[in-house]
Amino acid sequence: MRSYLKLELLRGLRNPANLILLTGFPLALYLLSTKVLQPKGLTFDFEASHMVSMATYGAMGGALFIGGAIALERTNGWLRQLAVTPLPAHGYLVAKLVSGAVGVLPSIVVVLIAGATLGGVRLPAATWPALVLLIWVGVIPFAMLGIAFGYSMRGQSASLAMMGVYFLLSVLGGLWLPVELMPSGMRTLAEYSPAFQAGSLGWRALAGQGPTGTSLLVLAAWALLFAALAAWRYRRAL
Repeated sequence: MRSYLKLELLRGLRNPANLILLTGFPLALYLLSTKVLQPKGLTFDFEASHMVSMATYGAMGGALFIGGAIALERTNGWLRQLAVTPLPAHGYLVAKLVSGAVGVLPSIVVVLIAGATLGGVRLPAATWPALVLLIWVGVIPFAMLGIAFGYSMRGQSASLAMMGVYFLLSVLGGLWLPVELMPSGMRTLAEYSPAFQAGSLGWRALAGQGPTGTSLLVLAAWALLFAALAAWRYRRAL
């Protein structure tokens, strides 16, 4: 299993498409919003807040798109080939989760570096590693959702469906547009979405505050829901 985990890690790091999509695109959106659009009249530090939003956005995509790889490998027969090897059935999923968890780190780190060097974001030294950890933990539920997609669909249809869900959750969760600018009804809905709760871990850290009990409870509920869905689809696919 250790050898297969190493293989998955190397495959992820050597995939330039993932690097561009999940690191370059959030970085470009951050620079566009803070250097070109520059929203006015906000009552908070938009550069710092949007830095966290885009780091969360990129990491969320990296976690979610684990499912795309699973769907493609189910289609091309890779899982059938693995079934005749000594690799245990759960070893494939563990390797995907670990490689996905490692793969989201570049999108977090690159956007945070851009915030510090290009966005002029200034934070206490201890806050930077805390942001990496909090954003990383916050996107774990999306890996579970990605697995559910991977075992529900095959081929490119899974990736297309995940793209739609990715965009919807990102917008609804206030990662593209701050919830403060949303209509009141949509704001209430947004605050209970998984993307908002993932982002709130980092947003509160900017102010030197820890996660609220409500945030942890709501995020845990989404994680359990997505994990149950992933387990159900995984058993059905066996």
